[in-house]
This record gives sequence, C-alpha cells and structure tokens, in this order.
Amino acid sequence: MGAGGKTTLVYRLAEEARGQGWRVLVTTTTHMGTLSEAKTGPVLVEAESAIEGDLARALAKEGRATVLGRRVRPDKLEGLPPERVDALAGSADLVLVEADGARGRSLKVPAPHEPVIPSSTTLVVVVAALDALDRPLGAETVHRLDLVCAATGAIEGTMVDPPMLAAALLHPSSYVSRIPAGTRSAVFLNKADGASSHEPAVAIATLLRRSYGVVVAGSARSGQVTVVA
Repeated sequence: MGAGGKTTLVYRLAEEARGQGWRVLVTTTTHMGTLSEAKTGPVLVEAESAIEGDLARALAKEGRATVLGRRVRPDKLEGLPPERVDALAGSADLVLVEADGARGRSLKVPAPHEPVIPSSTTLVVVVAALDALDRPLGAETVHRLDLVCAATGAIEGTMVDPPMLAAALLHPSSYVSRIPAGTRSAVFLNKADGASSHEPAVAIATLLRRSYGVVVAGSARSGQVTVVA
C-alpha cells in the first residue's frame, strides 16, 4: 500500500521469491493496468473462466501467476475482494497483494475506505518514493492532495522535505492506523537510487521507526535495498 512503485515492488518481490523456489501468487484488491505475461507469468481473470485448475497448473509449471477479477476496460483490470484473496491464500507459498492505488504519484495519504487488506495478511508494506522530495506539494507529486495537506499541515506548493514525507505516513489518519493488529509492518522508501538519497532516507527512517517495524530504502526497479532503521 502507499505510492511510488507498488506494482514494480510487487513483481520484484515475486521474481526474487520465485528465484528461491517459492510458488508466488500476485493479486490486488484494487485495480491494475494491462500486464505483460513476460513480467508477471500467467494472468488469470476469474470473470472469464474458472481459474482453480489453471492456477494450480501455472504454479506447478511456472511457479507464479497473477489472479484478477474482471476486465473493466482493455487497459484496466479489477482485482479480487479481500475474502477471495483469503480463500486463495493457501494456494501458494507467497501471496503478494497490491492493496490501494496512487495513480502513479509518489506519496499518498489514504481515504477512509482504503487500503483494502485481506484478513490473512501477515505483513503490510507502505511504499513512498523519495523522488517526491524537493518538489512542490501538488497533484503531480501526491495522490489525494487534500488529505496529504491535512496530514502534514502544509499548503499546496510547499517543497516536500523529509519531515513532511514522514508526517504523511505517521498521521493518525494515514497508513500507520491501517495496520491490522498482530500484523508486521514495514516502510519501503523507493527510488533511493544514489548516494545523495542516503541522508534523507535516514532522516525519514529516524522519524518512522517507532511506528513501523522496519524501514528500508532502495530501488524496486533494480532490486538494491538497504535497511536504514
């Protein structure tokens, strides 16, 4: 959940888990865009056929599959209800769920109805991207701008800095309050692509570490990560 590279991170984790010999199921409780099976493995759409047999065969043969609910339009697919994710949870060694959307932005505070987290979840990962830093707080940078402004106390156009990014994730209305009881939590600070990102990542992690189990900075695209708190 969060913003700034969730889909990329999900499929990076799926690739690495598959490399360890795990059977991996990917899905979402929101929406995904058009997917390339070269990247995702078989894409099974429940509205188009009964998927149980195909899913078992895909996991046995390729070790991975993506399961979605229905095609909303050619470039958009709807995910699964959380109860359906729970029912499929035993099908694979690892189930990865994208639990809310951010329209390609780098930072987000969720609305009251999101994220949609299945009850079988054991770990929640909040994603935020460091390319939001040193940019004006606005609709091009954040999703749900009004909620981000309310959570941070900043006005539109203010330059995003590490305390502001941390405040967006720490506000009582934000992701810290959406972690189910007994569930482990982490923050992934994405797009930490060079040495210049280390200092702001540490500053953000210092503010977050009392509220989240672990804070990691790195690049979902390259797979390079560093535990910073």
